[in-house]
Amino acid sequence: MSEYLVELLLEEMPPADIDMILNTLSEKMDLALNQANLKHGKIETFATSRRFGFFIHELSPKQDDVILKKRGPAEKIAYKDGQPSKALEGFLRSNNASPDEIELVDVKGTKYVFLNKHVEGKEASEVLREIVPGVLASLQFKRAMRWGNGEFKYVRPLHSVVSLLNEKIVEFDFLGKTASNQTESHRYLSKKVEISNPDEYKSLLEDNAVIIDINKRKKMIEDALDQTNLNVVKDETLVHEISLITEFPQPVVGEFKEKYVGLPEPVLKTVLRHHQRTFVTKEDGKISTKFVAFQDGPAQRSANVRKGYERVINARLEDALFYYEEDTAVPLEKFVSKLEGITFQRGLGTLKDKTDRITTIATDIAKKLGFGERDLELVKRAAFLSKADIATSMIYEFPELQGIMGRIYASSFNEDERVALALEEQYMPDGLEGNIQTDTIGAIIGLADKLDTVVANFAINEIPSGSKDPYGLRKNTFGVLRILNDFEWDIDVKEEGKITESFLKSEVPWEALGEFFQGRLEVLLKDRYSISFDVAKAVLELWTTPLRARLSAQSIEKYKSSEDFEDFITAYTRIHNISSKHDSTEYHVELFEENEKPLFQAYLEVKQEVEEDLGHLSYDEAFEKLKSLKPLIDEYFNNVFVMATREDLRRNRLGFLKSLDELFLKFGNLSLLLKK
Repeated sequence: MSEYLVELLLEEMPPADIDMILNTLSEKMDLALNQANLKHGKIETFATSRRFGFFIHELSPKQDDVILKKRGPAEKIAYKDGQPSKALEGFLRSNNASPDEIELVDVKGTKYVFLNKHVEGKEASEVLREIVPGVLASLQFKRAMRWGNGEFKYVRPLHSVVSLLNEKIVEFDFLGKTASNQTESHRYLSKKVEISNPDEYKSLLEDNAVIIDINKRKKMIEDALDQTNLNVVKDETLVHEISLITEFPQPVVGEFKEKYVGLPEPVLKTVLRHHQRTFVTKEDGKISTKFVAFQDGPAQRSANVRKGYERVINARLEDALFYYEEDTAVPLEKFVSKLEGITFQRGLGTLKDKTDRITTIATDIAKKLGFGERDLELVKRAAFLSKADIATSMIYEFPELQGIMGRIYASSFNEDERVALALEEQYMPDGLEGNIQTDTIGAIIGLADKLDTVVANFAINEIPSGSKDPYGLRKNTFGVLRILNDFEWDIDVKEEGKITESFLKSEVPWEALGEFFQGRLEVLLKDRYSISFDVAKAVLELWTTPLRARLSAQSIEKYKSSEDFEDFITAYTRIHNISSKHDSTEYHVELFEENEKPLFQAYLEVKQEVEEDLGHLSYDEAFEKLKSLKPLIDEYFNNVFVMATREDLRRNRLGFLKSLDELFLKFGNLSLLLKK
């Protein structure tokens, strides 16, 4: 068995693309090898900031030989007067075969030419030369670069390619470079490195200050943090980020000026962690002046690196201190008027317009939820202040602190604690995942904000397509669904969305918006509530009331395994199918014949009880009562000919069944449920 190595050396790559390479390259290579019928063991991928590649362990030296069996033309077409016809000659030529590699085989009374050819497997080097460039070219990057005269496009400009099968170079051309056995050391050492075989690659690179294993780099970072003897705040995400942007991470301990310690903790963390990728340390429960940064390369230059970090961080903190003192000179509410001069989104007015819409929607929701006068005032106040911090100097410089600074500034001027918390929590949850609000005030503001953003964008035809979603409408929709289900609020999103529509005076394409919501609702039901796919499909018609859609789905799921459930669905499906094209629920009792009345009487009783249960969100009880109609439905169809020749009887029966169908549709379209 052989060992094979590929390495691409490039300019520094974006961390997100390195993650993508580590997640997909092995799978792509495995698929290509399997399709090429070349047996292999484990495929081991690696990546640093400047290089990536893979090892293929236990690679077969060649493809297995195969017997190629293939049907050709019929005998009467393959031969003319006993001699091979042009059709047969073409068949042989296209398969690189000779006449002695074919035979005649009877297929259902007709003889056909069959190719029975022994195909010798190719050498591994030949197969790799054919498939590796294609695999490397298939990688999709977020923002590829062009270089040269524009003929090359890849994640970053390519310097060299290594391709070694044991001690042998497997040559191929990729992006203007020919594969060889030469690479480079860490940029700091600036050395050429020649590789004799794949087995020595890791140790040889390590001797030249390149750790190719990301897990080993992570361990280096974690060990270095432990050895600082500082109380470093744990941050696994930052460890991962630094492991992606380095080849040989080395710690650098620095310190910022004492006068900045009084800044709010989120500001300090943003400057240190977010902007400079440094680890925060704490002392006596508070952020201390010391931080831990990482340089890429040997430690000899750490003194200069430390000075660079300290200079940049102190400058950023000086700016932050100035903005903080300037912003806190006046109450947060003073910034609301400045929102009139800040565009929310082209075609959707200013942030003040956005605030007005949020306030109206949030107030309407709070009233429908029965909030008392005091809580209603808190909702209005939080909505009024919801975007005020965007007009502050701090957010202009550090936009990632939006909401957080709103809470801090509100608290500093003695706003109600729940209002202050709502200003931060309005941005939760972040899509399908992430934490939910801890308080109802923030949840209502967040719900109003997210719903307004989605509806408003549909109103101006900014509808996501494919992977493009510049305004985060998918995340916002998931946020709406999460809030309504986590807080169990029975709110109709279409009713609230019409408030946005009235403000914008622009018609919303509700059918398209409904399909968009349904797509997110289906994912939510399946991923977070373990609803089976057919049940999720069945309740999507209830998308305007997401809580009811979920409760109905859970109720159906509960009864789905019962013995009589399938018969019940069959009975309902007859009602749904026969009345689906009828456009009216109108019917007249005086036209009922005796055999129609039992189901009608039961329907009236059950309808009232079901609607009362649904009014209390008691879906299990309501569904149980609906199921009780099953015997009478069977009896009805056994005794009543719905499609009567008399038009008035036919329309009356269809109108009644349509009314009955609409009662069932309060649970969703049960006809979509799969039978065992």
